[in-house]
Amino acid sequence: MMKKTIQIAIVSSLLFSTSMANAAPVGSIEERIQRLERMADNPVLLQLSQRLAQQQREIQQLHDTIDRMKRDQRLFLDQAKQRYAETDQRISELEQQLKQGVTVSVRPGAGAPPVTPEVTGQAETPAPAAATAGETIKVHPATAQENAQYQKAFALMRAAKYEESIKDFEAFLKQSPDSSLASNASYWAGEGYLILKDYAKALSSFERVFKHYPDSNKTPDAMLRAADSLVSLDKRAEANALYKQVMNDYPETRAAQNAKKRILP
Repeated sequence: MMKKTIQIAIVSSLLFSTSMANAAPVGSIEERIQRLERMADNPVLLQLSQRLAQQQREIQQLHDTIDRMKRDQRLFLDQAKQRYAETDQRISELEQQLKQGVTVSVRPGAGAPPVTPEVTGQAETPAPAAATAGETIKVHPATAQENAQYQKAFALMRAAKYEESIKDFEAFLKQSPDSSLASNASYWAGEGYLILKDYAKALSSFERVFKHYPDSNKTPDAMLRAADSLVSLDKRAEANALYKQVMNDYPETRAAQNAKKRILP
């Protein structure tokens, strides 16, 4: 059937070309058609026609692929801008609080009450337990020394000295894993890794928050940013599952609102 269709197309084309090129037709219509059909049966012409059709299909597939890549690129750029804006907002909030002489952990969706440096990070209000199980670490209120060490690392983060900041946060976690500031230190180390595009280490830092410190008020944000890291690692299904978990477990938080915007199609 396909061969017959091609033959008819070639015959029609040749008839048109012949009628235009010759002012006076030679022979009867039937003879001319027979002659053109013999030309259409030429295997070389058939092969060329088939190749042309195949190339047209391949060109269309390339166009479709390019369009899909453009859409993915636009989506990635939009998400990157949104994440940068959120990170900048968090840092600005904490900078303002530090200028006022307090050190606090910002609760998702609301400001935390001010406390003095000596009792910074004292027992946090329990949040809903994260679905991801892990070894929970019982924390104690941060000491003055731990608070000073934490603030030093955070000051480096504010100064955009991300590598130095991460190093100090990791040292803090190694030295004081049971401090009430440990979950914050792990969270901000993750943010630093994200800025440096070390997505695997960022994921590990954020997971450490909600696996080992499930009662931390940083858990919703840590889950959100862990999902962001999974997107960057091209693990979209896992990222979507974590976005949905944030929405289900912490529906009233800013993290849940952001997760809803980031669900991937």
